[in-house]
Amino acid sequence: TKSIEMLDAIANNDNLENQRAHFVILNENIVPIAMSIENSTNYYIQKCPMANNNKGAVWLSMEEEIRNPYYGDAMLTCGSVID
Repeated sequence: TKSIEMLDAIANNDNLENQRAHFVILNENIVPIAMSIENSTNYYIQKCPMANNNKGAVWLSMEEEIRNPYYGDAMLTCGSVID
């Protein structure tokens, strides 16, 4: 599946920018799936407006507090909860 291909591309690539690009695609596929599944687990959809060349990018988090996976320590709290 597309998600497994993206995980492989992230894991098997040493170029950080390439990993980030694949992570954007992975999340674009996973977030809609997560939104459609009803479960008792609380998770947050978060977005960084600067990721993906300032186009913005989303990710799932189990915590409401922002921990930006796109920029890590450089911009750890950049982003907001969108759902």
